[in-house]
Parts: sequence; C-alpha cells; structure tokens
Amino acid sequence: MAKKLGVAVVGMDHWYTAFPTAEAAATMRETRLVAVADKSLARAKEVAGKHNPDYVTTSFRRVIADPSVDVICSLLNTRDNARLAKAALEAGKHVVCVKPMAMNLRQLDALIALAEKHKRVLWCFDQLGRQGVNAQVKAAISKGLIGKPLVFHHLAWAGLPKPWRDSVGPSWWIDAKLAPWGAWADHAIYTIGMLRALLKSEVVEVHGEIANRVHRKLTVEDWGVGTLRFANGMVAVLEDAWTAEGYWPHWTKIVGTRGVIHMERAAFGDKVMVANAKGINPAPSVKAAKRRSFLGDPIKLIRAGGAVPSPARDSRINHAICLAVYKAARTGKYVDPREM
Repeated sequence: MAKKLGVAVVGMDHWYTAFPTAEAAATMRETRLVAVADKSLARAKEVAGKHNPDYVTTSFRRVIADPSVDVICSLLNTRDNARLAKAALEAGKHVVCVKPMAMNLRQLDALIALAEKHKRVLWCFDQLGRQGVNAQVKAAISKGLIGKPLVFHHLAWAGLPKPWRDSVGPSWWIDAKLAPWGAWADHAIYTIGMLRALLKSEVVEVHGEIANRVHRKLTVEDWGVGTLRFANGMVAVLEDAWTAEGYWPHWTKIVGTRGVIHMERAAFGDKVMVANAKGINPAPSVKAAKRRSFLGDPIKLIRAGGAVPSPARDSRINHAICLAVYKAARTGKYVDPREM
C-alpha cells in the first residue's frame, strides 16, 4: 500500500471549511492528519478535536518545514493565504486552499506559475462547485425534458458570515483588506464552476450590479446580481446576498424551449421539479452519487503525480469571471472575462 500523504490544516479563518477538511484528512485512507495550525491555539485545538494530529501549533513555519507534511490545506483569509501558499509551494508542498486564493489575478497567476515550476498540485476550494451539479437536473436536461436550456436563474441569500461557529461579530469576509470581494462572489463562484461543468461552455460576456442594501457600512458589498452569457447562447442570472439573517432562501430555475426545471435547496436536500407539456412532475429519479470527501479530488491528483497544467487554471477562469462582474458593475459596461 502506498504511503499515506501527510496533511496539515493551516489557518482557521475559513472555519466553515476547516472543520470538514481536518475530518477528511484524518479519515481518508490515503491521508493522515499531521498538524493543525492557527494563530489562535484555542481555535486550532477545537478544529483538531478528536482527530489526533501529531501536533497542534501556532507556528506556520514549523508546518511548512516539516518533512512529514506533503499537503498544506490553507484556510487563512485571502490576503494571508496568498503569502502562505507561495511559501508552501516554494518548500515543495502541495497546496489546497481557500477561495478566493488571491487578492487579484496577478497574485493568482504567480501562484499557478510557481506550482507548475515545482510540479506541485495547487487546488482551490472553488472547485467544489464542479461537484455541485445536481444529478436530477443533469438527467432532466439530458433527457430533453425542457428542450434546449435558454436561461438559468439562481438566488442564494444568507446572513453575514460568522467569525466562528456559534458566535457573531465582524469576520474577515467583510474586510476589504483581507478579501477581494463580498457577498456576490462568495457564493456565485461555486455556481459559476457548476454551470461551466454542466453546460460544457464558457462565459464570454458579463454584466453586474453590486450594492450594499442592508449593511451599508461594510467595505464590501452585501448584495449583487451578475448576468453571464455563455458561448452556447445560454444566459445565467445569479443573485447572491448576505442580507437574510436567520433564513436562507435558495432556489434555481432553468428555462428551456419546452419547459422549466425548478430546484429548491433546503436542509433535507434538493427538491427538483420539471414543468412541461406533460404537467408538473418530480425530476427523474437518479441514484445519488456517493458524496466525495472535501479532499478527494486534490488527493487523487497528487496520487496521480501532480498536474501540469495546474488545476488552478480552471479556478483562475472562475475568479476572472467574478472579477469581470465587479468591473462591469463599476463601469456600467459589458465585460469579456477572457480578457481579464
């Protein structure tokens, strides 16, 4: 059996992802959890929980220098993630990191070049969006139940991100010095990745509107709408916000030439309905795919010997589309994300 890959989870800023990432590293057959590190020892210990890493530390340098660590999962805020990812890649580590992985595309391109130079995997959690293609939606489209898809409408509202579980107050997500964007791209980036995978088509033009509708003193937006036109002609309208405290409205409609798919997401899972000439009916039943680990895809790439070109090049496309929407909102003009 191949040697297990040593994983370190570094930085608890994106704690929503830190907890499941530590669990995945400790429970996957291919990995073992070597270290959990954070500026706060208390937070690091809480994430480490019952997973029994070799050590818990506040020293990021110790983790990067540790020869038993093969993979660093960086869940720091975006500003600090770019620095840590650079240091880890230079030390010969594979890097799995928070989204967005850099404050701008120049930083992101430098990280991609460094990963490819050292033949190391650089994988960003925005790629989870590609796993989010609902099997029933995919089946309904492939069976032609709504004809040719024309328009995709998506709405996802949530409250402000919490600084830590069961706590309230300011977090790094709402600080423009630590994150390049706010509510809109925080969730929309996953939907963008999902749509690109579902449609097998690329975004060629975007427009956007960004605003602070409720939390007017934030340095980033709490609401936004992006309109994306794909090369195959489909148009997607994505609305994402941090204005819904205590509840999370989340629905999707796909309008085709012969019908509509409606999906609502709730705690109990996705509810998918199809409306066409035959009436309104549940989408075709599909055997649920086995839920993949948070680290499944990057570990598979690492086991295969790395990836050149880097998988982060796909993440760059998602990041560029997001930044193009913000540019469009600032300028009032349509923007081609391929020129970003």
